[in-house]
Amino acid sequence: MPNGAQNGRPSAAGPGFADALRDQTQGYIEKRKADAARLVSDVGGAIRDTGASFDALPQLKEVFEQAALCVDELAETISRRSFGEMYDEVHAAVRRRPALATAAAALAAFALFRALRTPEVRPVPRSRAVVPVDVLPTPDV
Repeated sequence: MPNGAQNGRPSAAGPGFADALRDQTQGYIEKRKADAARLVSDVGGAIRDTGASFDALPQLKEVFEQAALCVDELAETISRRSFGEMYDEVHAAVRRRPALATAAAALAAFALFRALRTPEVRPVPRSRAVVPVDVLPTPDV
């Protein structure tokens, strides 16, 4: 039974399974990368649209236009580079500035926590609860 094959079929640990898993993972990564590039491009378009409303203030309009160009460039970079290249760049940036990376991770975790936390009804403390005056029956004299 060469290469873990049984009855002419590759087993779960065989090279056919590893190749299929690698191909599926690469496809998933490429789809997510395209989604991220599209999202970043949409953000650039929103920045550009917002800046277009500042016709009376040309300096501010130019700031928005430059920001939109930078965001569009980031979208192109995301779509052009491979996942390995982006991972290596992020890894190098984290090694250069670990404090900044830790702060960014903490901020992202806090934002994710706030976004995913379900709003719950807070109980009213008994000391502030409104209690009607007629709670106890008054005797008829």
